[in-house]
Amino acid sequence: MASDELDATTDIVALAEHVDGLGQSVARRLDDAGIETVADILIADEGALTDVPYVSELRAGLLREAADEIADDPEADPLVDSIEVVLEATLGEKLQITLAERDAWANAWNVIEAPDPVEWESGDDDNWHTRRLRMSESASGTAKEAREFDLVLAGDEIRVEDPPVKRQSAQPDAASWRVESVGAVGRVTTSSLVQLQSDDDKEEAKPEGDDTWRQYQHRGETA
Repeated sequence: MASDELDATTDIVALAEHVDGLGQSVARRLDDAGIETVADILIADEGALTDVPYVSELRAGLLREAADEIADDPEADPLVDSIEVVLEATLGEKLQITLAERDAWANAWNVIEAPDPVEWESGDDDNWHTRRLRMSESASGTAKEAREFDLVLAGDEIRVEDPPVKRQSAQPDAASWRVESVGAVGRVTTSSLVQLQSDDDKEEAKPEGDDTWRQYQHRGETA
């Protein structure tokens, strides 16, 4: 596949010309189902591709392989606008983060907490957003000693910050770094996503303002 002429914004019909076994008619069915670009393939939920008529597991695998090859190209542009990526990121997405003041990490990071963005209205009627995503090098967010940090959006600025409860750990090597770009490059495995969703449910089950629920979680007395 000539991936050097493709990027995340390439539409699915154009991609079909480079993926053996896809075909224009199937590509149009994908487009009709909302899978319109390479970016959509990368962030599609498990099963979203095979829900489309005539997209078998084999075809879905070919599509994901082609999209991954494009995303892994070091010359490729970020998936979409970085602010849009942070605003739209969901639990289990894999994000490639490039820092402005140091070299980028080689590996993508996993979204393990994805609270809703907060919208603000300024005095001149211009709206802006804030959002704080928790990122981890562990796909399930449970691996011991896995590095974690917060990806923070405030207006038109994105920064990497240590989680407040882990300031002493100096992850990733400083309390705050300015982010140059953020690209969505895929999703964690189904099993990891299930673990993240389970952890999210446990967090929602804790009594408001009371942290003693954790002792009951270990004894299996919380949802």
